[in-house]
Amino acid sequence: MEQAIKQTKAAIDNGNLLLAYDIAQSAIEAGEGSEELRHLLVLALARMGNAERAMELYHRYALDRSPDAHHRAIAARILKDTALATAGADNRDQALASAFEAYERLFRENGDAYPGINAATLAYLGGQEQEARELAATIFNLPEIADPADFYAAATKAEALLLLGRFDEAGKTLQSARDLPGANSGAKSSSCRQLSLIAAAAGLGIGDSAALLAPILPPSVIHFCGHMFREDAALEAQLRLSISQFLDAHDVGFAYGAIAAGSDILIAEAILARGSELHLTLPFAREDFIVQSITPAGSGWLERFERCMVLATSVNFATEMHYVADPSQFGYASKVAMGMAKLRAQYLGGAVQQLAIWDGKPANGPAGTGADVKNWQGYGGSVTIIGAHELNRQLSLPQKPKHDPYKRTTAAILFTDFQGFSKLSEAAIPIFWNGVMGRMGTVLRDHQKSILAQNSWGDALLAVTSDAAVAAEIALALQCALRGFDTATLGLEETGGMRIGVHYGPAYEMDDPITGKVNYYGTEVSKAARIEPVTPPGAVFVTEPFAAILALEAADHFVCQFVGNVKFAKDYGTYPMYRLTAA
Repeated sequence: MEQAIKQTKAAIDNGNLLLAYDIAQSAIEAGEGSEELRHLLVLALARMGNAERAMELYHRYALDRSPDAHHRAIAARILKDTALATAGADNRDQALASAFEAYERLFRENGDAYPGINAATLAYLGGQEQEARELAATIFNLPEIADPADFYAAATKAEALLLLGRFDEAGKTLQSARDLPGANSGAKSSSCRQLSLIAAAAGLGIGDSAALLAPILPPSVIHFCGHMFREDAALEAQLRLSISQFLDAHDVGFAYGAIAAGSDILIAEAILARGSELHLTLPFAREDFIVQSITPAGSGWLERFERCMVLATSVNFATEMHYVADPSQFGYASKVAMGMAKLRAQYLGGAVQQLAIWDGKPANGPAGTGADVKNWQGYGGSVTIIGAHELNRQLSLPQKPKHDPYKRTTAAILFTDFQGFSKLSEAAIPIFWNGVMGRMGTVLRDHQKSILAQNSWGDALLAVTSDAAVAAEIALALQCALRGFDTATLGLEETGGMRIGVHYGPAYEMDDPITGKVNYYGTEVSKAARIEPVTPPGAVFVTEPFAAILALEAADHFVCQFVGNVKFAKDYGTYPMYRLTAA
């Protein structure tokens, strides 16, 4: 139990909230009964912004009755996060007041600085400036805050100073905070979010706010890519120096990319050498990747590849299929890695950019370093390029497999089903068909120009689009359209409504020999079909690749909240899943 708690805390401190949730959840499922472990799991969810799920587990684990004030305070934090995400001035002020009352009550009970400073900030954001300043002055004068011994106490002191309007002193306090115990990525990220809210409410400009928070900004995130090349000790030493200078200059703590021979491995080794997190995304089955992207540059890269794979923080496969001579398999994996980098930066509230070892020549297809740079820039990202004109790129590429004669594309795939459909009486079927499926049909007609294929059977619906953002729009529109349907007309005592699952990945596009219409098939379509059975009724669950693509293409319009590693139906495996909502 102690080991699970220690590992979960370490993951939260590093800002790896997905890993923290996974460790805690696995330990709890294995029978660990620690309240602290349950508190950490709820904390990870709350920090990821999944307020609804966090509050559900808060009550299920009886943390509201905990003797530990910090455990009870999670509810106030969840209320605060909900308030800050609430639209509409009146509704937001009311939500801020509820969160303030929860924190203020805890502070009056135990005098602890944590609920006290949060109550002060919420009062300030809610327009109660006098009350905020009085609370901030009380917090500031607490002995442990006046003379802080760790990062949290120093950040609390800086927060009180900001609320009191003493900006210069707050900045000096933050400069000292970065060298104190506890100044980890998670703590910095959380403090930056809180202090930036106060700075904005106080009217500080973007430049002044950035300068104020600069000392405690969390490490930055990168997506990396580059050319494959043959081993060359002298050239590698030059490249390694340039890579290290970039990593140091940008304080890189988290890196996402592939691990092909040459540039990828050089960057990965540099990331590992500085103790930063390395997250790898392979495009297809490992053995095929080695044949296509490691040994063609020389056998010496294989041992280095294996070492990076072992030491990486995480290794993911964009798909688990084999290589089918489709270069878009590489391009798809690169986009997933890019999206994962953006998702991580969103969680941390930090910077993200791309590092590329590139000769500057554009790619002539959907994959390659030129394509990765073009795509990243197309999504509005900044790129640092290390020149790669002297690389020996005479690769011993394997004989290309026979080209797949079938058309392939990358698409968003949506499946649905309705809880309780199998229990409907014969008389209820027409009501269901007209009321539920009729509403769904209206939504699809509204998006008809963007839909590549659609089908229905019973209560199920399949819709395929080429655009992840459109699929997200359809999923949320379906959810909204069905929200007003009176399920009592179906004779059901209780139903949570439609379950919607969405995935994004490569698929075959073929004419259906039965219907004569275009349809989509393949490993990723089968995976998509396994999502909705494990989705809660009334919710939209999406896979990590789908969440990553949305983070690239439509982060301002949609939110994907991590819900955990979910076991798919029919023993299909366990995968990280996200709940889709509108931004």
